Amino acid sequence: MTPPAAAKATWDFLCRHRHRLFGTAAALALAAVAAVAGSYLFYPGYLDHGEPSVALISWRLLEGIPAFTALDDPRRIANLYGPVTHIIHAAAFALAGPLIAAGKAAAVVAAMLIPAAVFMGQRRRGIKAALIGLVIAAALVLLHVPTSIWNRPDSFLALIAALAVWTANAADPARAEWPKSVLIAVCGGLAVGLKIHGGIYVAPVVVWHCLNPHRGVHAFAVMCAVGAGVALLPFAFPVFPLANYLAWFAPVIGKESPPANVLNMLRYAAIYLVPVAFFAAATMRAVDAMARREMAYLATYVACWAVAIYLGAKPGAGIHYLYPFAALTIDLTLHHTLRVTDRRMAVWGAIVAFAAMVMAIGVPVQKRYYRALHWQEVSRIGAEIRTVMATYPGRTIEMGVGENVASYPRTFYKTILVLAGNPYTLDAAVIIEWSKLGIPLADATLAMIRGCSTDLWLIPMGERPFTMVGYYGNRIFEPAFVDAFHGSYAKAKSLEFFDVWACKR
Repeated sequence: MTPPAAAKATWDFLCRHRHRLFGTAAALALAAVAAVAGSYLFYPGYLDHGEPSVALISWRLLEGIPAFTALDDPRRIANLYGPVTHIIHAAAFALAGPLIAAGKAAAVVAAMLIPAAVFMGQRRRGIKAALIGLVIAAALVLLHVPTSIWNRPDSFLALIAALAVWTANAADPARAEWPKSVLIAVCGGLAVGLKIHGGIYVAPVVVWHCLNPHRGVHAFAVMCAVGAGVALLPFAFPVFPLANYLAWFAPVIGKESPPANVLNMLRYAAIYLVPVAFFAAATMRAVDAMARREMAYLATYVACWAVAIYLGAKPGAGIHYLYPFAALTIDLTLHHTLRVTDRRMAVWGAIVAFAAMVMAIGVPVQKRYYRALHWQEVSRIGAEIRTVMATYPGRTIEMGVGENVASYPRTFYKTILVLAGNPYTLDAAVIIEWSKLGIPLADATLAMIRGCSTDLWLIPMGERPFTMVGYYGNRIFEPAFVDAFHGSYAKAKSLEFFDVWACKR
């Protein structure tokens, strides 16, 4: 058989069995996502210092403790994630109890549901399109590990955007579809409730949906009102004081987006601009009424993408700001793919190649993820913390930092202390951010330390307490705080991972 004939035979075989091949690829992609997500759910620790903060604020909601503190509050434990983030994790804690896994479960489940939601959102375009969409969605989840499975809002935003796309695609183009309009608006409100800028991940879907002549400006106005109501509803409850929440944004707005960070974001952002190329292929011959509507959809998407680039380039942010666009990227790409008529095979080949490329470049990311899981060491750290609690019954215990950022991950397991009923007044993950922004500790914080409001502090073994230089290159605790701590506490015991510092009184 000559090479051209062999190639034709191979192509014919692939075409005949394409659904089976796509189904196999989808099953393998789902299995890879399940393996990554499951491993993190049962891992007894965290890979990021913000995760315990999110978990503990959410856990304390069940006790009626507000999620957002005032700027002059002696406690430094608030973050800028919206109330919906904490509501979701609080619900998981309510169901599963005070477990580290409970604080990660909701995000892990969300990550696993994203490929399925994308599949359902593309089902009207045929099984081939739905399966390819599922594979690309799974590949993007794997590409962003561990940020795609951590308990910060990103996985929820990606899932909500996928649900919005599914709803929009399920809408009958010949009807007003008010229930679906309301559902998309609820998705937008929930997105803003997760992160204050979360609306950018749903806005393109709103534009696409409302540009249908059966909806228009009236639908848009109603959707904006519903979305705003959903976003503001949690603030009707005292555990989410709106004034405190908004107060924390004032210093953050001044954060710059350094050009080097922008360039780093752009290195990864090209994946999310693939719809532009497919749109060009679909409109190469003519721009009809449908193309103009899709152009508005794409233009809104690109504008929101640019906003995400700017926000993700701020210190402390990152490429995970792009991840919630996953479902929209897939939807736009498939929109344009199906509109190509004279180059259909070439375009479908391109989208399969895109899926394979994303899956391939995610392999090293997954390798790094699995290497970062230190099961035995983390288990020993947890066991030591529980031993300290058993050794000092009736004493309040908190976690503090030392001087070495390399030992800082040991302090992530403050969750074990707080979930057992110990106080939660100082969180280094929060103080790293606020110290970089120049927000000083309140005088009441120093008074709290001088008064030994907590009986014992765990400090990484052999290190000077609270002298760590943070990720931004600055000392995160002021000298006055360190002096106050040494004036009130002394080292009482050294263990494998921590020193126990006890109040001198």
